[in-house]
Amino acid sequence: MSERYFQHTFPNGLTLLAERMPGMQSAAMTLMLPAGSATDPVDRSGAATVLSDLVLRGAGNRDSRKLTDDLDRLGLQRSTSVSVHHSRFGCAALADNVMAGLPLYADVVRRAHLPQVGFEAARDLALQALAGLDDDPRQKLLLKLREWHLPSPYGRNSMGMKETLEKLTLDLCKSDFASRYQPAGAILAMAGNVDFTALKAEVATHFGDWKATDPEAFDLVPPPGNFYHETQDSEQTHIGIAYKSIPETDPDYYTVRLAVEVLSGGMSGRLFTEVREKRGLCYSVWAGYSALKDQGHILGYAGTSNERAQATLDCFVSELQRQSDGVTPAELDRAKTGLKASTIMQGESTSSRAGAIAHDWFMRGRLRTLDEIKAAINAVNVDQVNAYLKKTPAGPFTIVTVGPKELKMPS
Repeated sequence: MSERYFQHTFPNGLTLLAERMPGMQSAAMTLMLPAGSATDPVDRSGAATVLSDLVLRGAGNRDSRKLTDDLDRLGLQRSTSVSVHHSRFGCAALADNVMAGLPLYADVVRRAHLPQVGFEAARDLALQALAGLDDDPRQKLLLKLREWHLPSPYGRNSMGMKETLEKLTLDLCKSDFASRYQPAGAILAMAGNVDFTALKAEVATHFGDWKATDPEAFDLVPPPGNFYHETQDSEQTHIGIAYKSIPETDPDYYTVRLAVEVLSGGMSGRLFTEVREKRGLCYSVWAGYSALKDQGHILGYAGTSNERAQATLDCFVSELQRQSDGVTPAELDRAKTGLKASTIMQGESTSSRAGAIAHDWFMRGRLRTLDEIKAAINAVNVDQVNAYLKKTPAGPFTIVTVGPKELKMPS
């Protein structure tokens, strides 16, 4: 493992991870900062999203145009996102070019200009994205489902709220930048054809003297309830269902993942087969496992016509409850094949691997090899899955609907 996976934590708290993939000409970087939506101050919901855009509008000795041009010149395929726990910056390109991009990203997260004109543009884009939810009821539904199922601030919409975004100022963003863009708890992961000794020296040069600050603690507040309906004049009804599961670090993690794969693993999954194909109740239905630090949840979705909405909800819940009856060996074999296939395909992507090792470190405090993951999947047997499902039936449910008519909750 030491010949392929590497880890080093600097004195300021920044953890450097690497997976050496010598067969690749490319490399990918993931930089995760402890500035997720959960750390937004209560009166600044959406601030992390605005800031993740603003920091890219000039940094170090480069204005916004120069920074963009230099990143483009290196051929970096870039991404930026905000999750519950982190603000994430990613890039991929030829390995040497990703290394050459490190000082630019150091400027972005340490020496961003945060210009007034850039702030106004970043905030306007956030407001536009928020307003666009009215045209995307499925996305609105999933955001509401998290809000009503997860404890706050984990359930917050990372896009923020209109009233808080409108009150956000550049000075508040500068304060956020000073306190939340810091190395303690940050993770920089790289995967591809990289030399760890050279990478470590480069990261030390550009990030090693970054000063850490004390993160602000927050308390978890229970979600508002287990049922919510938002009336929207539409020809369709959108249904979201959620219930608690186990965290990723639980020994039964892959037992749960395989059970969910049986439920919603493509066109052979029970939800697709029973709710969509056999009964023709909806045009889309799925369920998936979602992980937070020390928490796990199952989230599900169905989109259907208004006339079939009640029957869809009833059937969806029935299939979730039916899982306690167990799965068949054939279903488990298909689930293992599907889960291993997705694992192998992710293993062939430097971007996926950079993200995966960063995620592993944050969730588990260690790195896992692909062989370890495949072995864990193979080790699960049908008796183990069925014993777990019998002992831990689905529910209690949080149910959110968006459409013209409120539905009756299944008994």
